[in-house]
Amino acid sequence: MTVRATDLSPASTRLEEASLPRPARRVLFITFHFPPSVEVGAYSCAQIARYLPLHGWEPIVLTSTGRQYQFVDRRVEPTAHVIRTPAFPHPLGVYRSVKSWVGRRPDGPAAGNESSGLGRPRSGLARYVLDLASIPDMYVGWLAPAIVSGLRASRRFEVRHLLSSGPCWTNHLVGLALARLTRLPWSAHFRDPWVRAMDDERSRSISHRIQGALERAVVTRADSVVCVTEQHTELLRHRYPQLPSAKFATIPNGYDEAEWEGVVDGRGYQAARFVITYAGWLYEQRTPEPVFRALRSLIDRGDVDIRRLRIDLVGWCETARGQSVKAMAARWGLEGCLRIDGPLTKSETFRRLIGSSLLLLLAEGWALQVPAKAYEYLRAGRPILALTPTEGAIADLFRRTGGAWVIDNTDDERITAAVREAYMGWSAGRPSRTPDPGVVAEFDRARLARRFAAILDSKEPAMEHRA
Repeated sequence: MTVRATDLSPASTRLEEASLPRPARRVLFITFHFPPSVEVGAYSCAQIARYLPLHGWEPIVLTSTGRQYQFVDRRVEPTAHVIRTPAFPHPLGVYRSVKSWVGRRPDGPAAGNESSGLGRPRSGLARYVLDLASIPDMYVGWLAPAIVSGLRASRRFEVRHLLSSGPCWTNHLVGLALARLTRLPWSAHFRDPWVRAMDDERSRSISHRIQGALERAVVTRADSVVCVTEQHTELLRHRYPQLPSAKFATIPNGYDEAEWEGVVDGRGYQAARFVITYAGWLYEQRTPEPVFRALRSLIDRGDVDIRRLRIDLVGWCETARGQSVKAMAARWGLEGCLRIDGPLTKSETFRRLIGSSLLLLLAEGWALQVPAKAYEYLRAGRPILALTPTEGAIADLFRRTGGAWVIDNTDDERITAAVREAYMGWSAGRPSRTPDPGVVAEFDRARLARRFAAILDSKEPAMEHRA
């Protein structure tokens, strides 16, 4: 059931009590992005919400009306009871709309830190003003309406715990306000780092310092802080040594086995061509060019037959680092092998992954987090080439699961050797590397939800003292 709050009147967030089951406990799940949004965070939150009821917690999802979602898929059904609340317009959204209206193409959406991804004005003063206006992110216009709706929902549905998940970081500010107003236990879920350690002039900027102060307020006030990698958990423990170490916990991201229903198991699959697949967005510094370069070298040496090669890019992959990907492929003589598709449904994407000979993961500079697609790549059971730092969260994950080459994106020699090894394995009919399915199964969201529920359970006695 979905409730759309088109205004801030009491009727706007009314749910029929009879329409809701009577679970033992309810948690208010605060997230601006939720299906039909196709942001990575929307899927992650929907998966968590789907399985919490198995462990005694019924989520009431507080989210937006969706008018500010950049990309939606109406075929995706929400997995929980939802209260949709509007957001006030934000200057960054207006700025982007104006840029689009005058014919300039805005930058692509960001995955990971959802506060980025907008074209930025070039003048110093305009950048300064917009940077301050984007604290904590471009969704701050949702803050006041969400607090009002969340306060009403908490009382109406006898909520016993608050759970905010970010990015976007406005979600945590809503959680902070509601925790103070309701005195309910509150868990803050960090899917990405909010404030990164920087040694340049940005670390001294007013906006960076304000973001740091906001993160400190959230981490200090929250009863539990949940990160998705041990690296991020340890960073926060180190950054806030005055707080109890037990306040911080790690629950990794994962995949939802239910979404793979009807998709053939990938183990043992042999494609007719050597198919390299990348799924997602080519944003920030992500580029397939190191693989194009490796393929050209292998073709020239006779190690790869270009007639048996196909490169599939699924998602928003038309440009990389401001360049046309088709033109980039043409420079390496690979234009005839390249296929760029737009975004596909989850099941269609999964079929592409399983039908691949090598899955490409691009995560340059990611040491503290793991892209959500990494878990779906692992579930597909195909070999993975990860161009990412050789030390960090992604490298640790693949060392545990197996099935991947983890190589720095500047190491042309090792990238070429890995592609050759994958091609030789495909030619021989036996993939060179595949992940361990037993280890991968540990990242099923149904299993991970039990750990979320355990954290909510642990804060139950605290509620009696706050009442």
